[in-house]
Amino acid sequence: MPLNIATLAGDTKRRERTFLVGSAALTVLLGAAYTAFGLDSALLPAILILLLLIPMVLWYSTKAVLHIVFASVCLFELFPSEYADSLTERVPFFWNVNTIFQVYAHVDFKAIPLNLAEVVLIVAGAFSLVRATFTKSLRLRGGILLVPVLLYLFFVLWGWMNGMATGGDFKLSLQEVRAQFYFVVGYFVALHLTREPKQLMVLYWVMALCVSLKGLLYTYRRYVTLGGQPLPDQGVGSHEEAFFFCAFGILLFVLSLANDPSYRPLRTFLWLNLPLIVAGNLATNRRAGTAALLIALPMLLLAAYRAFPHCRRGIAAFGLAIACFGPLYYGAFKNSEAAIAQPARAIRSNFEPDARDASSNIYRDAENANQMATIRLAPVQGYGYGKRMLHVVPIADISDTYEWWDLLPHNQILWVWMRVGTVGFVAFWVMVCAAIILCCRAARSEDVPVLIRTHGVFCLGVLVALLVFGLYDMQLSNYRSMLFAGIWLGSLAGVYTPLPAASTKGSR
Repeated sequence: MPLNIATLAGDTKRRERTFLVGSAALTVLLGAAYTAFGLDSALLPAILILLLLIPMVLWYSTKAVLHIVFASVCLFELFPSEYADSLTERVPFFWNVNTIFQVYAHVDFKAIPLNLAEVVLIVAGAFSLVRATFTKSLRLRGGILLVPVLLYLFFVLWGWMNGMATGGDFKLSLQEVRAQFYFVVGYFVALHLTREPKQLMVLYWVMALCVSLKGLLYTYRRYVTLGGQPLPDQGVGSHEEAFFFCAFGILLFVLSLANDPSYRPLRTFLWLNLPLIVAGNLATNRRAGTAALLIALPMLLLAAYRAFPHCRRGIAAFGLAIACFGPLYYGAFKNSEAAIAQPARAIRSNFEPDARDASSNIYRDAENANQMATIRLAPVQGYGYGKRMLHVVPIADISDTYEWWDLLPHNQILWVWMRVGTVGFVAFWVMVCAAIILCCRAARSEDVPVLIRTHGVFCLGVLVALLVFGLYDMQLSNYRSMLFAGIWLGSLAGVYTPLPAASTKGSR
């Protein structure tokens, strides 16, 4: 077809006019909003610009929703902080839209009971559906975890209805069930938008960049903003940040064990930023981070030994070195107050806790006793969401610092049991076990690219870390943590489909 210069010039002029008209309309709209609301901050207009730009980006690039949401999960906290260096905490990606207007526009806005993350996901889902319908390319996927994920979701819905029918508070129930839905949404979004192994590297880089930035921010806060003052009891940031720092360490560990040349740039970047991650993780002051790494480490070594046959000598030597030098480190630093000794002190706290850790242990024991008493009220059908647990054992009232202290306790493995009942609890473990089996099958498959085997080992580590954090530190009800885990498992299911046992046997 001959090139028509006049047509190209006309298209260029139309694009220019569209751009100018759109820019003018956006300027008038933001100026009117700034004047009408009497704003004293430029952040709300910036948020409005993003709200207008994000739908445009999502319309032209469906895959962008995965990267936007995943980067936001890694970067932005759920609540603002009072620190002078607060940066990512001020970005309201997980805030209710009404709260955004109340905080930054100083108006009592109550029209949209959704947070910004949900708005992005809904808009992206609607755009994808419209595009797929008109292009006749609608292809729904469930992945190998479809049945266990939907089975658990069914019991979450059951627990929600049960709670509402037996006196639960609707707003409190939303605080509990949202993260469970986020896990499922994260799984399906990643499942549909991750089709090729090379897309996993993009997600690795997104996580590496975002978590490294958080390591820098938390290190700065600990040593510059606080200026050497004693570390606050709850650390310098959100609890879930320790989970992301742990995932960073797991990724570095797995890529180092795999020792594949294609990982060299990312592996080098991770090693260079490891000091920031270690310092940032220590600043969170979370014992669960140490527990997660200690429990995940032997599982990762065993999985990596099976997944990377060419590196087995190195993996065995590394495991032997840890077994030899780990006890020496613990013996040398268990009584030290240095920053490097914090993991050793975290281990010692389980046997010889100091006053702070002993108080925390007593509180958690009381929490567990009260949860078990609540479970016994409705062991089969569950207690339901939106209701506070029983107080049969005396427990400190910390509602002045933690509003949901008897709604979302630390041990959230028991919390799942309490909310959905024994049958739902079994469904939860069926889902977890199915995910572990998927990770292990991907790790041991000899007929898939090394990147998929690597991803299987990594996802196994993330899942184990999530369960440990859920046991000790309230992460199974955390929006960010559940989205994070759901996206990783969905990406694994998206790029890896296990062969039937007969086919696998025949191929060998």
